[in-house]
Amino acid sequence: MKQGTLKNELVLCGVGIHTGTEGRITVCPAPPNSGRVFEVNGTLIPARADFVVDTQRCTTLGNDGERVSTVEHLLSALFVCGVDNARIVVEGSEIPILDGSALPFLEAVRLAGVGEQCAEVVEFVLESELTFTDRDCVMRATPSEDYVLEVTTTFPNWEEGRAQRTFRFTDQVVDEYQAQIALARTFAFDYEVRWLLEQGLAKGGSLENALVITPPAQFSTPLRIEAEWCRHKILDLIGDLALLNCRPQMRVSAVCPGHRNNVSLAQRLLKQIDPDD
Repeated sequence: MKQGTLKNELVLCGVGIHTGTEGRITVCPAPPNSGRVFEVNGTLIPARADFVVDTQRCTTLGNDGERVSTVEHLLSALFVCGVDNARIVVEGSEIPILDGSALPFLEAVRLAGVGEQCAEVVEFVLESELTFTDRDCVMRATPSEDYVLEVTTTFPNWEEGRAQRTFRFTDQVVDEYQAQIALARTFAFDYEVRWLLEQGLAKGGSLENALVITPPAQFSTPLRIEAEWCRHKILDLIGDLALLNCRPQMRVSAVCPGHRNNVSLAQRLLKQIDPDD
């Protein structure tokens, strides 16, 4: 399997969901073996798990004093589309939230096109089980012939939110991702909104870019797809595990995952991929 990059650069603009400020990204083709790299004020920040500096409500990368946050939706779309190498020039400090899903990123990548490169992809085959628990979250990676992600959501104050969905990377992964995962929006519970604002987060959040859930069965806007919240957790997991900077062969089962646990799993796996890192 060959590495891939964009055939043409793409530009997207919009507000950051946490900063509330306008931002702009230009995603450019990049040479083989360069990986996905963010450029902020001239500083390069590799999209790797060892460059994560914060995981509160989103995944934030940093290097030499520069940071870029909410990278997971973009990385999710790039990974699924087979964009192994890209230079992502960021104007601002946060990737635009757009409609709260990965669909606008996916559509932009498909429009720009993805071209095959001469170098072989970096593959990672998990050889032994890796499991850890963090509060209510259980993360388990096991050997598999394919790349499979299974997410289970449970919430202490929302029994109706229990759901389980599985996403398998197949030859039709891009179309299946678009139909099953990409359109799922970021979400929050109604009682979380005030807390988020008090923490200086969600300044750019609105009903245009997030799903607000009021248990037991009230939603700020109609669901786009069944168990949309669970599917969004898969979307995030794909983006966070893209920080491995390779194409894995394993099965990941995640119960109540979040960015902190996703990144923790990626960092533990990265030690197997690059033992000297």
